Amino acid sequence: MAAINTISRSVKYGLHFAAAWPGAPLSVLYKLYWVIIFSVFHIQQYNYLIKHYKFHTLIEIIDNVGICLAFSLVCIRLLIAWTHQNLLRNILSTMEKDCQKYAIIDTNNVISKTAHWSYRSTTIIISISVISTVFYAIGVFSSPEISATTHRKLLLKMDLPFDTDKSPVFELVVFAQYFYQATSAFVYGLFTAFLLMLVLHVGCQIDIICQTLLETPYKSEKQLKCFISRHQEIIIFTKKIEKLFTYIALTQLVANTLITCCLGYLTVISLRINSGFAMFVKCVVFYMACCLDAFVYCFAGEYLSIKSTQQLIQHDLVTYPGALTKSKKKNRVFFIKNHSLFAYTLFDQIHFYVGLTISKLMGDTVYELLWYNIRPKEIRLLIPVILRCQKGFTLTFGKFASLSMESFTAVIDDNVKNVKTNVSTLSSILYSYIN
Repeated sequence: MAAINTISRSVKYGLHFAAAWPGAPLSVLYKLYWVIIFSVFHIQQYNYLIKHYKFHTLIEIIDNVGICLAFSLVCIRLLIAWTHQNLLRNILSTMEKDCQKYAIIDTNNVISKTAHWSYRSTTIIISISVISTVFYAIGVFSSPEISATTHRKLLLKMDLPFDTDKSPVFELVVFAQYFYQATSAFVYGLFTAFLLMLVLHVGCQIDIICQTLLETPYKSEKQLKCFISRHQEIIIFTKKIEKLFTYIALTQLVANTLITCCLGYLTVISLRINSGFAMFVKCVVFYMACCLDAFVYCFAGEYLSIKSTQQLIQHDLVTYPGALTKSKKKNRVFFIKNHSLFAYTLFDQIHFYVGLTISKLMGDTVYELLWYNIRPKEIRLLIPVILRCQKGFTLTFGKFASLSMESFTAVIDDNVKNVKTNVSTLSSILYSYIN
């Protein structure tokens, strides 16, 4: 029986298909497929956009720009993955070694639970991206324009060097376009799921450290050095994640902002025109997939920050359980053994009532308790860990801003404002035209 690890099967097979899994068989063929398909279809998409933008309406231009940007984002992610093969190999091998090495001390089955949730969540993310292509195709071919014109409309607008109106050429081209769109959507969701899988692994390893410290009382300097060494290994691993995903996150933020603005505009417009149902079906799931993509990136940064700053606090509070007795009876949700993000968020929401007391208790425990329980020589080893835990782990986009839920809400807020502005402008134009 294979050892349980936190590498999701969905992500593993997806990286094989994306030619991004280091040393995978047939990776050359997969890479050749992506090069050919983007050279043919993606270039033709931009060729169509450049040639016809003067003759199309604003809605058609926005629709074309949004779908072209999504494919460009997939292309960029593939290129970054292909140029960082050594880093990918290092990250994946570290994950496997961590699970094998620390499975012995994982008495609470944290690794198996994380593997279960990692597989489920990554599969859902990838599935939503692929499902969005189904709704996009339904929206395109259920449009009233299909029956109103003799020219047969392709799934993706392209200028191909041959006649596509005749059968079976039309059917073959549409099938090839959908396969191109579905596989690209699969890769689009794949890298988002990959990031989520990595941060869940980091959280799993932090939980195992905390679990070991909870169950094993402090005995010697060797135990403390082991804890410090493991903490440093996790820091190095998170830096590797940051190096791989920082520019992916940057392109994702810029492109997704433009894409969601385009899709949000089209979604609102579809509610105001008579034949807008097809456009609504085409855009709404695609919009949800883009928002989910941005949310996962920002959630990953927030999750790492929460986990890293909780790590030392969990050890200290449980080392001196008497300090929590009174507080735990009143507020059981704040018991530090609860590692859930929901508990942390709940703590943040109601900090006005009990947060000051808990924060003071945490500070007293970190800065006072260990000074009394550990010899002065060993205290010097712990000071850098305390300072590093205060800083926490961060993921950035382009190394100039941190990924967090605040970043996500800022992006969504900007998108809503842009859509409102566009709709207001359109309403004014329609009102002037009617009068």
